[in-house]
Amino acid sequence: MSNDIQANAARVPGEPVPKPVALPVDMQVRPPVPVETKTAAESRSDPEQVRRTLEEATEVLNQQMRRNSRDLSFRVDDVANKIVVTVKSRESGEVVRQIPSEVALRVANNLENMKGLFKDEKS
Repeated sequence: MSNDIQANAARVPGEPVPKPVALPVDMQVRPPVPVETKTAAESRSDPEQVRRTLEEATEVLNQQMRRNSRDLSFRVDDVANKIVVTVKSRESGEVVRQIPSEVALRVANNLENMKGLFKDEKS
């Protein structure tokens, strides 16, 4: 109620009440667009298909690197199922950098091997 009094006090008596202004179309509030949702079972993808897709992508990247004379190579790690990027020296062919590092890949491999030990016997 106090807002009504303040709004009315600011107007001069006898002055016409301003009409509401229509917003441009791009500023109007629109109802949200319905989004198609999938259940968890529908959104899961086949691990074999994901693996094949990753391997195809790494092959395309390797071909592109060879065409551009770059000393980068890409591969999919068997255990971690992650893409590994290797940078080699142009002169010696020696690995300059690997992402993720060989140590990180070994840790992932060891964790994968120990996965069964972490399960609770009761569950």
